[in-house]
Amino acid sequence: MEMIRLSEVCLPAWQLLREGEFVSLGLCTAKAGIPLLTFCGSAKFLRMALKNPDISCLMIPPELAEKALNDAPDKGICAVPNLRVDFFELHNRLCGPEWAAHYVGTDQPTQIDPTAKIDPRAIIDSKNVTIGANTVIEPGVIIYGCTSIGADCIIRSGTVLGGSGLEFIRMDTEGMLGVEHRGSLVIADRVEIQYNCNVSRSLFPWHKTLIGEDTKIESLVHIAHGSHIGKRGLIAASACICGSAEIGDDVWVGPNATVSSEVKVGNGARVTLGAVAAADVPAGTTVTGNFAIPHELFMADHLNKLRN
Repeated sequence: MEMIRLSEVCLPAWQLLREGEFVSLGLCTAKAGIPLLTFCGSAKFLRMALKNPDISCLMIPPELAEKALNDAPDKGICAVPNLRVDFFELHNRLCGPEWAAHYVGTDQPTQIDPTAKIDPRAIIDSKNVTIGANTVIEPGVIIYGCTSIGADCIIRSGTVLGGSGLEFIRMDTEGMLGVEHRGSLVIADRVEIQYNCNVSRSLFPWHKTLIGEDTKIESLVHIAHGSHIGKRGLIAASACICGSAEIGDDVWVGPNATVSSEVKVGNGARVTLGAVAAADVPAGTTVTGNFAIPHELFMADHLNKLRN
């Protein structure tokens, strides 16, 4: 990925207020370690972007132009008429053939360790996949590009790895804008993913969906784009891990449980069966219910209702 100047990608309807350079796109709180272009639709999000040292360029609505110029003297700034749509349309444009080498990088041939056991009925992209030593890929598995699988993993039949997630932008009366997924999926060593699971790649080129070492995932689990699963996790059947959730080490996620987008579950925590974790779960705690609360509170309330 290489530096891109705002003036190189500006459309006629946009107003370039100050030149700047970026490597990739990202949301205003993203921690990428590279210069990012983000969008800020309000003064609140502008303040958040200004606290992030990775943000080098801003897309803003015209009414924020004066404030952005004053508050962000060191950042490139562009005023655009349709902020959210224009931001993701730019991302899609940079993923296209004209810009992909700069924005995404160049394709590499798929590399499979000679000791891996790949069933001939599996479908594996010919580019940008790596599979480590002694890993087993069963029949009917589909592996898309930008997926890396470590050593001694087991991927059971019917699982799909590295596909696109659910990212569509409403365009008023013009339908939906589908957003390209050009991030990656990284699966560490000794992970087992059982039957008919779906694990999506991340959205932006610098970002990844991650499953940590020794984690075991039961059948029919969905792990959305940008989620990070720690080491030695146990994720039971039909659980749903929503986009950009962060699951710590040694976590239990029970059957049919849901961890909502961007929620953080601390090390050693437990999300019990059917629970909906819509807020952060502290390390070492157990939560239950919809919406999930500490397990002891849930049980006390349940017993109180039974007595009454």
